[in-house]
Amino acid sequence: MRYHFHCTDGQEMILDRRGHALRADGDARRQAEAIARRLMADHIIAADWRRWIVCVHNEFGEQIDVVPFPAETAQVRPDFDPMRGALRSYPQVIARGGMNDNSAR
Repeated sequence: MRYHFHCTDGQEMILDRRGHALRADGDARRQAEAIARRLMADHIIAADWRRWIVCVHNEFGEQIDVVPFPAETAQVRPDFDPMRGALRSYPQVIARGGMNDNSAR
């Protein structure tokens, strides 16, 4: 099955239009964690990664998981909930970002 890993902080979004072929949903969660770590390592500019999440969608466009970026490298405050603000604004990101415009199915 093909999975898409879209990264967002509720305002900015990085779309995964090609996706990745994986065997199972469990593999998708591990892939989401790896994508978050790679984005954090490859990004030259400083970003507040505490607000970023990876939204995992299957090939049918169904969201199957939401994975926060790793806390140990993001220096998270103890009272911070990465899901609270990002998920509330996520539907607006979909509307602006054209999330359902996946031509690589």
